[in-house]
Amino acid sequence: MKRISIFTTMAALLLGFTSCEQDRDPVYQVPTTFELNTPALQNQYVSLTEGSTLELVCSQPDYGYSAVANYSAEMSLTEDFANPVSLSAIDKTQARMSFKQEDIAIAMMELQGIDSEEKYAEVYPDGPTFDKVYFRAVCQLDGVESSRIVSNVVSYNYVQPYFAIKLPGFIYLVGSPEGWAGPTESNAAHYADWRLFEPNEAIGSKVYSGVFEIPAAAMFRFYTALTGWDADSYGSQEADSPVQFPDFTEGSFTSPVVKGKGAFEFPNWPGGKMTITVDMSDEKNISMTCTAGEASVVVTKYIYLVGAPEGWAGPTPENADHYKEWRLADTTGDNIYEGEFEIEAGKAMFRFYTELASWEENSLGAQEPDQAVDCSLPYSGAYVPGKGAWNFPGWDGGTMVISVDMNTNSVSMSKK
Repeated sequence: MKRISIFTTMAALLLGFTSCEQDRDPVYQVPTTFELNTPALQNQYVSLTEGSTLELVCSQPDYGYSAVANYSAEMSLTEDFANPVSLSAIDKTQARMSFKQEDIAIAMMELQGIDSEEKYAEVYPDGPTFDKVYFRAVCQLDGVESSRIVSNVVSYNYVQPYFAIKLPGFIYLVGSPEGWAGPTESNAAHYADWRLFEPNEAIGSKVYSGVFEIPAAAMFRFYTALTGWDADSYGSQEADSPVQFPDFTEGSFTSPVVKGKGAFEFPNWPGGKMTITVDMSDEKNISMTCTAGEASVVVTKYIYLVGAPEGWAGPTPENADHYKEWRLADTTGDNIYEGEFEIEAGKAMFRFYTELASWEENSLGAQEPDQAVDCSLPYSGAYVPGKGAWNFPGWDGGTMVISVDMNTNSVSMSKK
């Protein structure tokens, strides 16, 4: 009897454990409440500045279990959200959300149709004012459409923006084509038509180009700012003496450019349209290309391989020189980035960054979570915004050929 009693007790205990395990299985439910807290600084004056953040804190929707959710926000200048703009949180998995103030400033420009300095001056003729800005939080589980829930509306009542439109940079052509007018601010109107610009699709590239009517036997150099003759000048040599370049090669000419006042002189140039490109993306290796006639200019764009091959250096601006050896390039403008890299055995783990800003921004990986995904070569698959590195545990060293196609959000890797 005792033996039967013991077996009965054990069976009951096992059933109890099974029951407990079943009770702990997650059961999804559609959330019905989602609260965004009134900001503690709601009535304080906030002057937006680049590099600072603004905080919103919300509740966690009840999905029936402790879910890892994605938090974001929408912003509007009207309480009815007739024309909202989406904002991405710095860490989108946290209910305490931090947003870059520059993103809020950019959104304020967009909501008011400000796309130029002239429009900015029209909207804010006496300088930027403190405006009321409305926010609402959004939460959703990955891949679960019914999980999306939007919070109540709150506001920051006094937010002052700044001109946050990224415009193409430019430099100036100074010389005989424009009449050697002094490169000073008082001559800014004169030099408006003698600027070389970055392409709209490559703002920040520091590659400037323009098509100009260049008279015969022209002579010129470049200035990065209208600060007078002696500062910000770039030319053929440091000394203030021109260097002659008698011929173009097959209608085109390329030369190094240095910081200095030596003009480029073309004694045999017959006159006519000339396409001029100045590549200042590498301040130690600046170059100029002149092409007879009007020519299309394609600016090489880059993304960066970040990971074990290069030593996991931070993908930040101060490491730009380090990452010059770890760039994939789009040289044709087709939005496909390619590169070949020597990778040591056991170090084939990496992801990509579209810009060198920080660890948290601009990362493309095999998956969203910051966990490596084991793969084998040849490899072809999709990338997502995320920090999950590709890892090739069988890599024994050599050259890896990598292509990142931003038209199809896909990557491919193979061993050469």
